[in-house]
Amino acid sequence: MTQINFSVKGLIIKNHEFLALHKVSARCEYFDLPGGKMKVNESAEEALCREVLEETSLVIKPIRLLHHWDFINDDYLIMGVIYLCEVIKGDITLSSEHDYYKWLPLSEESVPLLTPSLAQPIADLNLHAI
Repeated sequence: MTQINFSVKGLIIKNHEFLALHKVSARCEYFDLPGGKMKVNESAEEALCREVLEETSLVIKPIRLLHHWDFINDDYLIMGVIYLCEVIKGDITLSSEHDYYKWLPLSEESVPLLTPSLAQPIADLNLHAI
């Protein structure tokens, strides 16, 4: 039976750039957005704030829901949403889950650098209007 997970991701914007994280275990050079799986009895916004804090040490505020995304393979399905977020406080200190980060330009040129499950949803956004 296929396992189904729900995940939240944050598009954290600063100076017309967005925060992109690289996973230690990644076998490729794609970047991911901060975020992760929801826990039982946790709202999407609570999960996002918790995951971003765990992964980056940043305290964020989800502003609005931007898009949805999914990842499907033989063993599991991840369904998720992407929130526009602002940083409330903190400096980036990565968890052991990620080995480096970049602030990528909030433009179409950055989309191919993202993991394929997020690239299309981000490409669907009007990045100039964010």
